[in-house]
Amino acid sequence: MSQHNGVISKEEEALYDRQIRLWGMEAQSRLRNCSILFVGVKTVTLEACKNLVLGGIGRLSIYDPQPITKLDLETQYYFNESHIGQPKDKVLAEKLAVLNPLVDISAVSSLDDIAGVDLVVSIGRQTMGEWRRKGVKSILADAFGLFGYIFVDCLDSHEYIEEGRVKDPKTGESEVVRSSKVATYKSFEESVKAKVAGGNALRLARKYSPLVFVCQALATMDERVQADSKSAVSQFIKDSLEQRELPQGFVGDELLERVQASWGTEFVPSAAVVGGTLAQEVLKIITLKDMPANNWFTYDGLVSEGITCTL
Repeated sequence: MSQHNGVISKEEEALYDRQIRLWGMEAQSRLRNCSILFVGVKTVTLEACKNLVLGGIGRLSIYDPQPITKLDLETQYYFNESHIGQPKDKVLAEKLAVLNPLVDISAVSSLDDIAGVDLVVSIGRQTMGEWRRKGVKSILADAFGLFGYIFVDCLDSHEYIEEGRVKDPKTGESEVVRSSKVATYKSFEESVKAKVAGGNALRLARKYSPLVFVCQALATMDERVQADSKSAVSQFIKDSLEQRELPQGFVGDELLERVQASWGTEFVPSAAVVGGTLAQEVLKIITLKDMPANNWFTYDGLVSEGITCTL
């Protein structure tokens, strides 16, 4: 465990030398002094947390007291048979601590106290409104089968730094120019109810991926529907899409069938892509380097395509 006094030690400078050269000491210091909470443990959680711990975040808290099952061993590669029955968050915290002892990692027993937390990442659990009301930036993400999604809420105002190169007309040499910008984010509730304009299905497809509307529906789905059956999940998606008044044929039956077949499963390669992208968005938010996704990212593993759009 590292002792957080706000100053990067010589040991940390040596360990993080390559990335400090990439984004600078200021960004690394922000990472060093941040606190991130993950709610929910799935394969995508393992992928994202692994990257963040290796990157040198300050504190990582994990909440998921559900016991590890035999089914989890098929995809959640940090767990083995000796862990069956133990809390997911506790075992994952212990495994991640081995990767980087300079990061404070712990399992938390409750979500009541989030004092000092800079960012909450909810995996497959829709609690976005709660964090926004508390003034905490948050991300909702999930990966299932070949698919995955990420929703970013950086509240009403997120300041970030954009870098670019400008060539000196006299010398011909270029220099890095940094500018401060501000982005505004919609709440999750606003986004999933937003009306889209674009005319017919072909025109709308130029602006949005049909998958994003399917993922929005899944993100709002009640736990009772999830526990029912895949046909119940499919019907819920169709009803949600109908309420959005999307053009006829915009979300095809083939996509719905593939999503239905994937729901409730985990596929490590797709989860790795979504988890890696999730870690990248977390780094953007914490370091203030570049603008985080605003506001949806969806991934379709069948065509290896990730698309970001604003809704």
